[in-house]
Amino acid sequence: MTTQQDEVRYWPRLGLYVSRSDAEEYISKSGGAGAVLDETIEEFTPATSISPDALRLEVERLFEAPFEKANLSEENQAILAAISMEQNRVPRIKELMAEGMTKDEAKAQFKTEMDLFIRETLGLPDETEAEREYRNKYDEIHGGEEE
Repeated sequence: MTTQQDEVRYWPRLGLYVSRSDAEEYISKSGGAGAVLDETIEEFTPATSISPDALRLEVERLFEAPFEKANLSEENQAILAAISMEQNRVPRIKELMAEGMTKDEAKAQFKTEMDLFIRETLGLPDETEAEREYRNKYDEIHGGEEE
């Protein structure tokens, strides 16, 4: 019998637990040209990236080793929580509709909940009047449709 511990490993490069398929997806999207901000000169400079073959070897070594428990950073925990919220978007909207909201009201409420979670997680201040005006103008132009 396979357990979740047999199926995932903590990959320090990402700071997350990954399955082999997660790792392969990451590898397929990585590589190529990239740049990093050099804060000293305030310019983006070319960044060398590790080759896909080197990443695959790294993943093979992870999965050859036994499972080890690791602590996720607060940032990565927040990212995973936001992903979970987004994955539960449809059930949450249906729940709000069951409580009496219209579909549009429920969608707007979910967006408000997600926005609040992101603001709190990132330690951002409350939405300013200028942000609210910009969002309302965007909604007018796009008919309130989601991206």
